[in-house]
Amino acid sequence: ILHLHERREEDEMELYCGLKNVRLENIKEIKFGFFISHVSTSDDIQVAQMYRSHQGCILHFHPSMRRSHGIRSCDISWISPFKHEREILFERSRLSSVADEKTQKELCSWNAKVESEDEYTQMILLTWVKYDQYIQQTMQISAIWCYFIDLNLVYVALDYCCRGDIRKTIALLFEFEEWKSRDNNEQKYKKEINKFTESRCYNHNVNLFYMFLVERESLKIQNTMNKLILSTVNNGLPFIEKDNNISFLTLSSLPVPSYQSQCVTYNNEILIFGGYLNNECYSYHMIKNEYRRIVFIQIMSY
Repeated sequence: ILHLHERREEDEMELYCGLKNVRLENIKEIKFGFFISHVSTSDDIQVAQMYRSHQGCILHFHPSMRRSHGIRSCDISWISPFKHEREILFERSRLSSVADEKTQKELCSWNAKVESEDEYTQMILLTWVKYDQYIQQTMQISAIWCYFIDLNLVYVALDYCCRGDIRKTIALLFEFEEWKSRDNNEQKYKKEINKFTESRCYNHNVNLFYMFLVERESLKIQNTMNKLILSTVNNGLPFIEKDNNISFLTLSSLPVPSYQSQCVTYNNEILIFGGYLNNECYSYHMIKNEYRRIVFIQIMSY
C-alpha cells in the first residue's frame, strides 16, 4: 500500500545495502535478477559499510529501482527504531503466473554489474531492466541536442510513441521543439501546471510533450491525464538528471598492440593512442569537449 502512495516518481536517491561475507563471483551469469526476500537499504553508505564489515559487498541501488512499479519498495524510516539509517525496504519480488517472461523482466527485474572491487569488497550497481534497455539509445538521441534534453522525455517518445524506432523518435522530438516555440505553447502549459502536479505528474517536459501529442491528434484529450499517470506514476520514468552527465564508458585493454600516434574516431569520440615514450590511450569527446585517460596500451615500434 505504501509503495502505491509514496511519491517515488520524484525520487533521485541513491541507496545502499551492505552484505557481510558475500561475494558475487558469477555476476555475468545474472541475466536479470529478482529478490527472493526483503532487502533493507539506506541512503547512507556508511550504514551499508557497517553491515558489510571488513569483507563482503555493497549493493548500490540506482534511483530507477525505486521508480519501477514492479520492484516494490517503501520508506519505513518513520516506524523504524533506527531513525539514523533512513531505511527504505524492498519487498520480495512478486512473479505473475499470467504475464510472460518478457513482461515480467521489464516490470519486476533488475540488472547487476560490478562498479568496483578489490580483494575484500565489491560495489555492485543494481539498475531497473528498463533503464539498461533504453540508456544507450536515449543517450544516442540526447547527443543530437548536446545532452541538453530531458532523458525521460526522450524515453517516453522512444518507448511509448515510436516503439523503439530511433529515426521516428528524433523526427518527433524535432517537431515537438518547433511546436514549443509557437503560439505561446509553453505559457499555456504554465497556466494548467497545477492540474498536472496534483496528479503527481511532476516532469514538466513530459507533461508538455503530452499536450503536444493532443494538439497533434496523436492522443485524445480525454486520455491525456490517464496516459500521463500511467507513464509517470504507475510505470515510472527510469532516468534522473545525473544520468545526463554519465561519462563515456571506460574501454577494456585493446586486443592487439597499436602503432605509435594512432587516432581512431568512433561516434562522438576520438581515441588517441600514445606517442613517443607514451603508453597511454586517451579519449576526447567532441560534444562534451572533455578528454580522459582510459587505458594503458602496448605500443609497437616500427
